[in-house]
Amino acid sequence: MDWKALLASADGPPELAALRTAASAHFLDRGLPSTRDERWRYTDTNFLTQQELELLRPVIKADAPAGVRVRPLEEAADAAVPLLAAEADMTHPFRLLNTALLRDGLLVEVEDNAKPERELLLTITTTSGLAVPRLLVVVGENTQLTLVERYRTDGGTCLPVTQFSVGSGSRVEHLRIHHGSNDVHIGCVEVRQQRDSLVTNHLLTFGGRLVRNDLQFHLLGSGAEARLNGLYLADGEQHVDNHTTIEHAVPHCDSRETYRGILGGKASAVFNGRVHVHPDAQRTDAQQSNQNLLLTDDAIIHTKPELEIYADDVKCTHGATVGQLDREALFYLRSRGLAYDEARRMLVDSFAAEIVRRITDESLRDELAETVIARLPGMLAEAA
Repeated sequence: MDWKALLASADGPPELAALRTAASAHFLDRGLPSTRDERWRYTDTNFLTQQELELLRPVIKADAPAGVRVRPLEEAADAAVPLLAAEADMTHPFRLLNTALLRDGLLVEVEDNAKPERELLLTITTTSGLAVPRLLVVVGENTQLTLVERYRTDGGTCLPVTQFSVGSGSRVEHLRIHHGSNDVHIGCVEVRQQRDSLVTNHLLTFGGRLVRNDLQFHLLGSGAEARLNGLYLADGEQHVDNHTTIEHAVPHCDSRETYRGILGGKASAVFNGRVHVHPDAQRTDAQQSNQNLLLTDDAIIHTKPELEIYADDVKCTHGATVGQLDREALFYLRSRGLAYDEARRMLVDSFAAEIVRRITDESLRDELAETVIARLPGMLAEAA
């Protein structure tokens, strides 16, 4: 892959030209990550250097409720510049690449005290080539917003970045859903929260050749709360990597993180969750959990929950489990008349339901529960 030629072809808004140039230089100097980088130890992206990727525009459809202003990034470049000011200094290689090619995306703005009656629905579709969508979400104070960000990909490579700026006292529920099969999806989510705000993130991954999700939450105001819920399903030789970081920068903030994975075939997955409690962040309350269900002997999970604490008045816990279907529970269900396949499906479905039922919207919750159920027969047949 000729990265210089690709970066030279960037033709986004002129207001963002200086930012693209700086990010391009930083990316070329850094290059793609290797497995020698600790944060990329189990996720090899070097195969991308062997591909010739053509930069293509994703299809972005937005269904916005009243009270939510949505503008294409090309039309809102002036307003986007302050939100992107620090992009060239980022160290994440694929976020740098997104910035260096910055062109396609949306600016979403919700004014103070707004209470939209329904969710904002965004669907991003890519079929081939390279897509680098950017979503900027600015939420005012004392505001409510539900955002559903859905990716549908059939082949190709998508490197999306979503940034949230959440004002004091606001409530945001964010769903990022990835439906993929033979695609590469490497996405970043950054959330910056002010005083007494609550952001709930649901990250649901339904397969993909290689999927990497990097989430960064910055709790910047006292009383801020973050809830991170994740569910990932993979089979065949698919690979899913979830890296999360929660920065507790000030006192009296809470975070709750629960991720669950279901792996079949020769699939592999990574969970690396880091909670960083800064020296002044007294009275922090942070909980983190990662649980994984392996349906076959060949499936692999690398899990590493981390606590990095520099304050002494905190309440922080973390844990991880890896296991297979409970034989006693399976025996119990079969003794009640269920067929073997139906008993297995019920146990796996209940494992996933712990995450899905946390979604507030009933119709979305039911839809995603059906998505999980539809995926299970193939995974269980492969496991059998």
